Amino acid sequence: MTHIFKLQQVVKSFGPNHVLRGIDLDIRRGENLVVLGGSGTGKSVMLKLLIGLIQADSGQIIFEGQDITHLAERAYYPIRKRVSYLFQGGALFDSMNVYQNLAYPLKEHTDMSSPAILAKVQDALTKVGLKDIEHLSPSDLSGGMMKRVALARAIINEPELILYDEPTTGLDPITTHTINELIRKMQSDLNISSVIVTHDMPTVHRCADRLAFLDKGVIAFIGSLEEARLSTHPKLRAYFEGEAID
Repeated sequence: MTHIFKLQQVVKSFGPNHVLRGIDLDIRRGENLVVLGGSGTGKSVMLKLLIGLIQADSGQIIFEGQDITHLAERAYYPIRKRVSYLFQGGALFDSMNVYQNLAYPLKEHTDMSSPAILAKVQDALTKVGLKDIEHLSPSDLSGGMMKRVALARAIINEPELILYDEPTTGLDPITTHTINELIRKMQSDLNISSVIVTHDMPTVHRCADRLAFLDKGVIAFIGSLEEARLSTHPKLRAYFEGEAID
C-alpha cells in the first residue's frame, strides 16, 4: 500500500499556543484513516496543513514523494484537484443554489459544456442519495442534507483523497449513520481514500481502517481498531469506555 502523504515532525503554533508539537503520520492510499482527539487538539489544523491552507512552522509534509511543506500558493492547485476538503460546516456558498455550488469547481477548473456540468452535478447528488434538489438554496437544507451536498461537491472532481473535518458534528444519530455509510461507500464504489478527523465514536467504529489518536500535540497512538481497544493510553481507553470528555 503506497503512501499519499507523510508527515515528519510537523510543528505548528499560533502565537504562544503550541498546537502540533511534532506530528509523525503516514496516510495510505486505499484506506480510511480516522484521527481521533478532543476539541482543540489540532485535528483540523493538521488537515489544513496537508493542502496548504496554513503553513507548518517546521517539519516536512511529503505528497507522493514531493516535499510540499512550503510551496507557493499556486503550486498547491494541482494537489487540491486531487485532494478534496469537506469543511465542518459544509462551507456551501449561501448566495448560490445547490446546482451552482456543485457546478462552481467545474466551471472554474474545466472547459466542460453546460449540459455536461448538469449531468455531472446530478450524478454527484445521486451518489450521495439526493435527487431533484438542484434548485434549493443552502438555507432550505437540513443539516444532514447540507453535509451530503457538501460531500457531492467534494467528489465532483473525482478526487483520490477526501479530508473530512468533523463530518458528523451536530447531527442526530440516524443522520450520523447515513454520513458514515456514505464515507464507506465513497471508499468502496469510487476508490476514494479518506482522512476523517472526529471525536465521534460511531464514526470511529464504522469508518476506521486505522486509527490515529492525537493528544498533546503528537500522535500518541496509531494502529487498528482492535489494537486501539487494547491500548493502555488512559485518554484513548476513556473514549472506548465511553468516559471521554472534551
